[in-house]
Amino acid sequence: MARKPRIFVPNAICHVYCRLNRGESVFANHDAAHHWIDTVRDVLQIHGLKALAWCLMSNHYHLVLRSGSAPLWRAMARIQRRISWHQNRRSGVKGRLWQSRYKAKLILDEAYYKQALAYVHLNPVAAALVDDPADYRWSGHRELIGSAAASLLDVSEALASYGDDLGSRRRRYLREIR
Repeated sequence: MARKPRIFVPNAICHVYCRLNRGESVFANHDAAHHWIDTVRDVLQIHGLKALAWCLMSNHYHLVLRSGSAPLWRAMARIQRRISWHQNRRSGVKGRLWQSRYKAKLILDEAYYKQALAYVHLNPVAAALVDDPADYRWSGHRELIGSAAASLLDVSEALASYGDDLGSRRRRYLREIR
């Protein structure tokens, strides 16, 4: 059966996520996690995408992205292909790393956008890995609150709907996520 075609909306915001095959905990390895971050950063820059939220768990990832003028699937295919190649080479195995193609949900309004940011950054709390999302290293939450340098996020765009200046935006984001 043929795959359903991907719908592409230029400059749209999407919640993108994908799980590893067989529930493997590949990203529990710090080298694999750093490689994922570096790969995502490089590919977003190449394809003109902006990251607004991210979280890397041991067996899946979440991204909230603003697409550019190129189809989102090109960037996501490149990310997943690079990660698969690297992990398979590192582990000395062949075969599928990802459970399926990535999923992408179009975010159409501000309320859903804020809900998606909270969902993505509270993922480690929901998984009982930490009590405070600021204690989780593999997430964009610390970038948004200013306790870590921006590695993937466009912080000013990510917080644009939270207030007038960066300080008030960060305070409002923190209030709403709690």
